[in-house]
Amino acid sequence: MSSNGLSPSPGNFFLMVLTAFLSTRHRSIFCFLCLVFFLLSLCRPAGAEPSLDVAGLQQRAVQLKLYEQRYWQVLLHYRKRGDGWESQIDDPGFFLAANGKTSPRDELVATVAALFGQPMAGEESPRCRYVARQAWLRKALELPVLAADAMKCPDFERTLQRVAPQAATLVFPGSYPNSPASMFGHTLLNFHGPYQSKQLAHAANYSAFTDETNGFAYALKGIAGGYRGYYSLLPYYDKIKEYSGLERRDIWEFRLRLTPEETRKMFLHLWELRNIYSDYYFFDENCSYNLLFLLEAARPDLSLTEQLPLWVMPVDTVRLVDRHDLIAEASYRPSVATLLSRQAAGLDSRETLLAQKLAGGELQGPELAETGLGAEGQIRVLEAAATAVELQFLKKELELGDYRRHYLQLLSTRSSLGAGPADRRSEHSPLRPDHGHGSFRLALGLGYSGSRWVQELDFRPVNHSLLDPEAGYLPGSQIELGTVALSFNEEKKHVLLKRIKLVDIVSLAPVNAFDAPVSWLVRVGLRRQALPEGRHLVMYMGTGAGYAWQRSRGLGYLLLEAEGLHERHLQTDIAIGGGASAGYLAQITAIWRLHARVRQIHYLVGERAWSGSIDLAQSLRIDRQNNLSLEVARRVDFGDWATEGMLFWNRYW
Repeated sequence: MSSNGLSPSPGNFFLMVLTAFLSTRHRSIFCFLCLVFFLLSLCRPAGAEPSLDVAGLQQRAVQLKLYEQRYWQVLLHYRKRGDGWESQIDDPGFFLAANGKTSPRDELVATVAALFGQPMAGEESPRCRYVARQAWLRKALELPVLAADAMKCPDFERTLQRVAPQAATLVFPGSYPNSPASMFGHTLLNFHGPYQSKQLAHAANYSAFTDETNGFAYALKGIAGGYRGYYSLLPYYDKIKEYSGLERRDIWEFRLRLTPEETRKMFLHLWELRNIYSDYYFFDENCSYNLLFLLEAARPDLSLTEQLPLWVMPVDTVRLVDRHDLIAEASYRPSVATLLSRQAAGLDSRETLLAQKLAGGELQGPELAETGLGAEGQIRVLEAAATAVELQFLKKELELGDYRRHYLQLLSTRSSLGAGPADRRSEHSPLRPDHGHGSFRLALGLGYSGSRWVQELDFRPVNHSLLDPEAGYLPGSQIELGTVALSFNEEKKHVLLKRIKLVDIVSLAPVNAFDAPVSWLVRVGLRRQALPEGRHLVMYMGTGAGYAWQRSRGLGYLLLEAEGLHERHLQTDIAIGGGASAGYLAQITAIWRLHARVRQIHYLVGERAWSGSIDLAQSLRIDRQNNLSLEVARRVDFGDWATEGMLFWNRYW
């Protein structure tokens, strides 16, 4: 009780308690609690970012002219168009500004607002999608890089951890004439993590999205930009199986000189491009061209996409990367069909028969020891048989269970014989495809035709003929598109269009004891030839199929052909018939190449007549980009006989 005998009021009581608490004994505790309360009032949730002045950031980005920076142009795939800019991305969902496709400035302003304004929820928020833009803008605008952003992106983080991009490899699956989409090869970019196996890498791919099965329709739409192309990320071992097995395509892998940070930048840009399309063009904005943007994202100063001609061959992009000293080393992976062809060539007749029996199941692996064959011979036979079984499975001639049982039995028997010779998968590495001759060719010729001297100029933009130096190209293949030849008559002083090869494709794939691929050809174009009423420019279309056989120095072939002609001086304007051609393609020495051919066609519909020829062509390689060729031919067209001989200087680039 108080001294006046009254109970204390509530206010007086609180004051008494506070006075007692603030005694010397409790003062230190009170001060500590106040400090904790003050610090807690300043704390924010983990990863939270102080409120940013978005308008100020936009103004600063414009003042710094970040929209003119090379890296911004790379991230948005901008190319100069007249006085302005235009992105080669056609998907409107890629841009944050309504006119972002043509205005780098407006897209930059919209991007700053989306990335640093009020955060949006969800995986498709700008902060989760545009990770490359955000990383660059934070650095350019001198904003702190947060350890944990306010907006979490689990899908991106999981993919980043799974891929773990630390190194990169440029992959070139070789040409495959049987597929219009693959006749010029392809390129991929592999991301490698800390693991050792290349097959565990993830491949960045760009390709047209289509279910078209008609090759002609595919080519036509691809030339006109009728398909959408998408970037994708997929396990590399799936692509190895597709290319080296089903499509008989050898694979070259080029390890790139890129740092882990540069490789990470490539991956960030690829993440932004997922599910985003661009119009796919077969000859320029194709699989290889669009992958160059990923390399530019790693090193913007490369400017790779600005250094290519009007049309882009995949092998030309490999050459371009090599010219910039980005390739550290190259490795070769033969396809199953290529490997089997080499193994079959190393067998004698008895070993071939035993390998066929093993592959067909008529002979079991352990029974091979009873044949009296030596250890070396057994190894050759078992390896060839195992590869033949693998090819049967890839061609869907074996069920998975039968394949595993048979294949593992052969491998088990093979392993019991010890190491033996070196692994044949690494033997006989051919010349790198980017070290072959250039895709363009200009030929200047002088010769004798039709009883007079003539000069000829021949330009071929794409890309290889049977007589060209074979090193770096698929043996026995020819792909010529858009070839134009002009002939100048010295006596009459006039220039004539001699021929246009719109399409001229030949695929000579040799058969062996285990595999019998079909060789074929297709030709479409215009050529000047004799008709019943003089020489005229004739439209022709032809195709053929047959088989080829490998010999010690060359390749022999026999093809059944069909051909149709159209010209108004023909009876009913057409001539349609069939016949055959046979030839021998030989590499006489390292620099001397020969092609001999006989051909005869009988026309049975429309104009009834026949045409035939005997051709002998030789080429002599001078260096990588120059050679000489001599072509001599004796021809008959609709009863008119002629002899022609031409000497050409060929320049490749």
